[in-house]
Amino acid sequence: MTTAIATREITTEMTGRELRQFLGAVLPHAGTDALLDVLTVVIFDASGGMLHALATDRYTLALARRPLPGDAPGTLTVAVAAAALQAIVRQVKARASVCLTLTPEGLGIDQLSDPQISYRLPSRPAFTPLLRWRPWLAEQLKHKPEPVLTAAHGIALNPAYLARFRTAARDGLPLEMRPAGRCMVITCGTHFLGLAMPMDLSKARADHPDPLSGWLADPRPGQRKAAA
Repeated sequence: MTTAIATREITTEMTGRELRQFLGAVLPHAGTDALLDVLTVVIFDASGGMLHALATDRYTLALARRPLPGDAPGTLTVAVAAAALQAIVRQVKARASVCLTLTPEGLGIDQLSDPQISYRLPSRPAFTPLLRWRPWLAEQLKHKPEPVLTAAHGIALNPAYLARFRTAARDGLPLEMRPAGRCMVITCGTHFLGLAMPMDLSKARADHPDPLSGWLADPRPGQRKAAA
């Protein structure tokens, strides 16, 4: 059995463009409600040879990953303020060389060129189950589906929330979607996994016909002739 060893510092380098891609995939999903400040963070988890970034506001969840250097030791998890992180990402130049440093105290972002700038974000409290996101995520995907997920009229998704997932797409890879548990799982390549919660339209569906009924019905003979 392999035992994960906690470490005091993990560093990795990337370009500013790669940083924007990596964090841009998750930042739109971070909470903004001050009453739920444990969701207004991005969680960084270095483990299994990967650096993961996770954010959620309960309506959607995003999890991005990228390989760590081969000599990156142990494991480390830290949460930092999403709003501050977003402001930093906007300032980092796309062509710059960037170094990320995770410590138990927080996250360091150093732009190593053009010009040299250093940012430090202190560790913040986070929703406890997300700090151990693997078992929590597995549990969400195993829950018994709600009736709305198996309704004959299909699955209703909020387009405003769906738009958040656009930033996860890159290199021409498509977003793939499938139901799992009570969620819709959205993936892109091997670098991104997200969850979208369906809308409950059970009451509205009771009062309205199938949305497809008016689209696929054959027109009456007179209407066919007029259309021709």
